[in-house]
Amino acid sequence: MSSSATPLAGSFAYPFPRFASAPQTPQYVPVGSLIGDERTSSPAPEKPRPHVTRWSICAIGLLTMIIVFWMRSHVKEPRQTDRIPYSPNDIEDYFSHFEGHQDCAIASKDIYVSPMLDATNGKKPLQYCKNRARLLEAMNGGGRHGFDTPYFPVGCHYRWYSTTEICMILERFDTIVFIGDDSLRYIYSAFNMLLRENIALGSLKQWEMKESEREMCRCENQLIKIDCTKYAVMDSESVKTNDAGSGHSSPYYCDRTPHIFIPIDASPAKENLHNTFSSILNRDHDSYKPIPVVHSLSLSTSLSWPMATSSMDEWVTIADITQRNTPFLWVGPNAAGHLKPPNLIMNQGNNALWHYTVEMAKEANSRQLDALGMYNLTLQAGSWDGSYYGQKVALVQAMMVRCP
Repeated sequence: MSSSATPLAGSFAYPFPRFASAPQTPQYVPVGSLIGDERTSSPAPEKPRPHVTRWSICAIGLLTMIIVFWMRSHVKEPRQTDRIPYSPNDIEDYFSHFEGHQDCAIASKDIYVSPMLDATNGKKPLQYCKNRARLLEAMNGGGRHGFDTPYFPVGCHYRWYSTTEICMILERFDTIVFIGDDSLRYIYSAFNMLLRENIALGSLKQWEMKESEREMCRCENQLIKIDCTKYAVMDSESVKTNDAGSGHSSPYYCDRTPHIFIPIDASPAKENLHNTFSSILNRDHDSYKPIPVVHSLSLSTSLSWPMATSSMDEWVTIADITQRNTPFLWVGPNAAGHLKPPNLIMNQGNNALWHYTVEMAKEANSRQLDALGMYNLTLQAGSWDGSYYGQKVALVQAMMVRCP
């Protein structure tokens, strides 16, 4: 996101305790001199004092420090500098408590490998990225070690946060706004799955669906079937208002930070969408918390460069009028899959998508917006129609969007 955003990275200090003053040599008191002691016979001979100097104490302390630092230097653990405390827990079973984890057959190890786990294979572990700029660079330039294998950033790694940690991060913001076409809608759908801890139907308005539709739309189908996507959640308020009273409740793990998806397919967008965005920005004008905006526009405009830059200016202008702190993250398009229809290859093939990714990132940066590309992430991933990707990719994308 833009430079106005509150950085997600921080630093911690771990001061060593000060050395205590040099211990005093024990004083040996004659036994007979104790108050109330009847043994007043001849005093015990004084024991010789050990020869301890200030220099010997300092030498022992220095040697101890050297040993401690040497031991720490041989412990291989990923460095983590953001303000969410690092937990070395194995996330292989991250989805084990999610609804649908068995039916959807998604295991965390299939989509993410932590630096520690990767190090067990004899590789030098990646360190966690130290700041947002380095994180974006790493995620933009990464790749996969084989088709549909977990995605690895280049140079440093991103965190896979637990739901509790995601909620801690969301507390920093007033509202989260997603503005984009269908490519971004997939990411917002996965964002809802994570927050509702439900990968079976977490992106849908279950309270509006029939039982037969709930069965049909489980797992991957909630993203790819038209009869299912019409029930897609478009804002957190609808879930808070309606989900609790339904017989198939799937509430958010945390819901104090609202979020919304504003669908667009062109620039300029419809006036009612502008009004929705403006009302969000003006809801609590005195709030010190930023309102991050995740923005994307690609396939719906046939990768029109002028329309993409127009859309950037359009929404940034509205945000600037309110003078709210609104960091923007521009999200690039997916790569083309093997099933891309021949009639779309010329205008929406990988050559066109790559150039669009690079040039629009430059345009975003020139406007002081952050840019996150999805080309490398999806280049070796399975696509169901050549343009859009399934649940596994969407979950990774949702985590990547959250990380910066």
